[in-house]
Amino acid sequence: MTRLAAAGLALLLAAACQSSQAPVRSLDPNAPVVIPYKVDGGGEVRFTVQPRYFVGDPVTFDLDITAGTLAIRGPLAGRVLQSDLGGEQTIRRLDSVGLGGVDVAAGGRQHTSVTWDGKDDHGVPVKKDTYSLSLDFIVGTKNVALGTVIEVRER
Repeated sequence: MTRLAAAGLALLLAAACQSSQAPVRSLDPNAPVVIPYKVDGGGEVRFTVQPRYFVGDPVTFDLDITAGTLAIRGPLAGRVLQSDLGGEQTIRRLDSVGLGGVDVAAGGRQHTSVTWDGKDDHGVPVKKDTYSLSLDFIVGTKNVALGTVIEVRER
């Protein structure tokens, strides 16, 4: 067997082994979307959002927070951002109300929910679009912003 053929066979076997170990993804378009973020100290903040929300309805999603060797506080504040040709702008500032902030001691776990009423800073329901949501946490003594994308659709 030539070196080229042996290398090709090794590559083929490696690809076959990797594909059999790949996680199974849901084919359900309505399945929740899970976004895990690794943070300092071996912790994790996991967002679970719906694939879409509807104009005029509140946006609620779950956070599962696991602290490693560093405590995690939050979310403490947040922002809803909209992007267009003019760039990205903050359309809503979120304070502690509705954010479900928690204090997770080192080695601990907490679950909480975040709710945004689906309105901008002027109290007007947002239009159908895709929005970025950024939430502020403190991991140990460091400020960390983590986020997700939210799709808002017409019914």
